[in-house]
Amino acid sequence: MQKMTIFSSFFTIASALSMPLSVTFAAALSIWTFPSHADTPDAQGDKQEQGKTLMITKGCSSCHQLTKLPAAKGLVGPPLDNMAAQSYIAGVLPNSRENLTQFLLEPQKFHADTAMPTPDITQQEARRLADYLWQE
Repeated sequence: MQKMTIFSSFFTIASALSMPLSVTFAAALSIWTFPSHADTPDAQGDKQEQGKTLMITKGCSSCHQLTKLPAAKGLVGPPLDNMAAQSYIAGVLPNSRENLTQFLLEPQKFHADTAMPTPDITQQEARRLADYLWQE
């Protein structure tokens, strides 16, 4: 098996696209060095607003408390403040954004005795909620 270097990768891509190596390298460099719209502060703010809206519209705020969301005054589930600093999700799953996303989609899969119902959310909505909870 041949070991591939970054240079050989650019050469392979340039050959496949019938483009000069310099053009392929310049295109790759521009993609790598310039942030996409998703990385801008406005886009981050939009994601946060979407997460906030989802917390309310999907019913999370009726069971959970969250200081930064005055509507979240529930007493059934645990408070969701400082989510990023927690060691575990529901006391059983190591805390990470990806694990939180998966837990939000299927809570009973990870904690069979949880009172949390399976919310009616998409993968993208679960990611937005996880991002929102991590950005305190």
